[in-house]
Amino acid sequence: MAVESTIRSIGVIGTPGCGKTTFCQQSNLPVIDMTDYAREHGCLGEIEDDGAAEMDVEMLSKLWRSPDNLTLIDGHLAHHLPVDAILILRCNLDELSKRLESRGYSAKKVRDNYEVELMGGPWIDGLVGDKRPIYETVSSDLGFKNAIEWINSGCPPHTTARTALDWISQE
Repeated sequence: MAVESTIRSIGVIGTPGCGKTTFCQQSNLPVIDMTDYAREHGCLGEIEDDGAAEMDVEMLSKLWRSPDNLTLIDGHLAHHLPVDAILILRCNLDELSKRLESRGYSAKKVRDNYEVELMGGPWIDGLVGDKRPIYETVSSDLGFKNAIEWINSGCPPHTTARTALDWISQE
């Protein structure tokens, strides 16, 4: 049973290929794709050689209107929007490499994203002291189940010190 909550928007973030879109699709909740939203609002630059496009998150934040109902925001930069809560998805390094290679990413882009995941992503330091509820989990059936339980519980703040998953110690 879901707890009544004031949470209306949850940014689903993580390294490209970590399972953000898969989680959002499996959640049965409304989803806003951040890239599509940025494109619709003129906040997405030209697509570069590696398939990425610069996003004006500052302008997008100014244009942001929180949804009326609980909605997931799918995008690795979603924590830059004034969302109500943040879900960080992490991915096993071997699995991440396989996923990115299957997308046709260059060896450099696979390596760069592998390193971002290995180090915990840029959001880890950027979210220190953030007052929004934050939940971090591994991209897996159990991790997805736990994330849904967190959402259904109203996205309570962590009661323990939040630390990044440590892939380095597992290497």
